[in-house]
This record gives sequence, structure tokens and C-alpha cells, in this order.
Amino acid sequence: MIFLPRTFQLLIAPPAWGKTRLVQSWMQENASRFLFVCPLRALASELKLSAPTAWVALPEELQSIDWEGLARARPDLVVVWDEVHLVSEWGLSFRHALMEAWYGFCHSGLSGVGLTATYTPSIRDFLKETLQENHEHLLIGDAGNFQFKHKPTRWLWSPRAWIEELLEQSLPGRTLIFCQHRHEVDRWCDRLAAQGIRVWGCKGGDTRQFSQRLASEGPPDVIVATSCLSHGVNLPALRRVVLLDKTAPDWMVHQMRTRAGRRGEIFEVWSMWGVGQLPLRQRPLALLRPCWKVMLSRARTHMTAWWYGP
Repeated sequence: MIFLPRTFQLLIAPPAWGKTRLVQSWMQENASRFLFVCPLRALASELKLSAPTAWVALPEELQSIDWEGLARARPDLVVVWDEVHLVSEWGLSFRHALMEAWYGFCHSGLSGVGLTATYTPSIRDFLKETLQENHEHLLIGDAGNFQFKHKPTRWLWSPRAWIEELLEQSLPGRTLIFCQHRHEVDRWCDRLAAQGIRVWGCKGGDTRQFSQRLASEGPPDVIVATSCLSHGVNLPALRRVVLLDKTAPDWMVHQMRTRAGRRGEIFEVWSMWGVGQLPLRQRPLALLRPCWKVMLSRARTHMTAWWYGP
């Protein structure tokens, strides 16, 4: 990749494609030339430990930066924005420092690179509007937008009640459940723990402690989380991802789906009706699978009750 002044290059590629490793290779060649802006705290901490000479910063750490002065002093500096779609998605709502850093960068005219797996029309319009004043070119490299590096082997698409019934069974492999609210995480942890299932929860603000616990204790059978685990946290191999957050936008749903299969292992995606987009050709089988599983489970329960009696 050639870094040109007043040029912003957008690299679109599936999760686990190797975007972060690519940036790390640039930094190994010339660490002083790059500023890596990472909105994900857990990933930023990991990169700072693995590459102590590189300039890796959270948006909050750039609030005192004089961007125009930085451009005059370091005209060859390249600013890399990890998960650049989060600038508009989070910066306009609760991560105001992210938006402030972005506008400072736009006014500086420094060369930039954006990394994303989910490029939507709204993000395209935001980039064009904010970059047009001081950046002459917006170059886009598309290696797969809203794509999987490894596709799910199975889809399950059903009412929420069916999914909840199936989750209370003993399932092979490890499961990651995404919920909408923090209290749902607690409720699911209590519910599954009562079934004798080893389960951990993770909510916003807990990702660093969660990663440390994974390293020290080893992974549980089930992980229940809000969207905080949809980005930037290294997770163990997963057999299935379960989506119970009906309010998540499509770009977030895709990030959640792709938390499994990152090492090429087989995995399933379970979605309740109304979550994300499922191709029409996949819907019949995706609906029949949970229906069959629920019927089989109920039949087994009734047979067991009949056999052993009251």
C-alpha cells in the first residue's frame, strides 16, 4: 500500500481477515511513521503490550493533540483508524472523543487509512462529507463487505422461545450468547448456572477483566454478553453464536456473527426472528432445524417422564 499525502484509503475486509496484522507489519517496518487510533480498549491494551515502540492510542488519549501542528511537524505521518465505521456509529452518541479526534485528523490533511468489515451507505456519506475539505482522494479497496472469512455450517432461525428452550439443554462445544441489556446477561447466567452449566457473563466495561480471566482460568462452556464482545476481544473457539438482541443494527449483527469460525472451525449461527438479514434461500432449512430440535427435545422429555414415572 502506498501512502500519499491528503489521501484516505479505506480497506474493507471480513473479520479475522488480517487487517490488524497488516498494520502491525507496517509498524514493524517503520513504527515512527504510523499512529494507530483504536477505539477498542481491550485491543489497544493488547497492541501496546505487543508493540511498545508503536504509537497506539485510544481516542481519549488524543484530546490534547494539536492536529494541525502535528501535520506541520510530521507531514509523512499516516493515521490508521481501526474499525472506522465506529467513528460515526459511536462518535455521535457516547464516544465524543472519537469524533473530536476524527475531525482534528480531517482538518490536518494527514494521510489516513481506515479499516472496516461493514461499509454501509451512511458510513460512505459520512466519510465523503468529512474528508472532502482537506483530503483530495478517497481510495477504497474491497476484499469483502459484510462477508465471512469462514461461513457458518448451519443457520438456525426461530422464535425466541424455541432458542431459549434449546439453550437450556446440554450442547456440544462452546456457545456465545449476545443479549440486548445488561440485566439479561445476569438473568441468563443465573438460569444456565442453575442447570449446572459453566457460564460467564461480560458487560460493557468488563472486557479487560474478562480477557484476564480467560487467560488465567480457561474458557467456560457458555459466554453471555452484550455487544461489548462483538469487537476487539480475542475469544476461544466457538461452536455457535446465538443472537438475542433484536435492536442491533445490521453492521453490529454481522460483527456478532463472525465471532466464531475465526480459526476455520465449524460453527452455527442461531438467530431469533427479526435479527439481521438471512438470505431467502436459507430460511426454510434454518427454520426447520430448530423446529425439529425442539420437537425431539420435547419428545425425549415426555418419554423419560413416562419411563421413570411420577
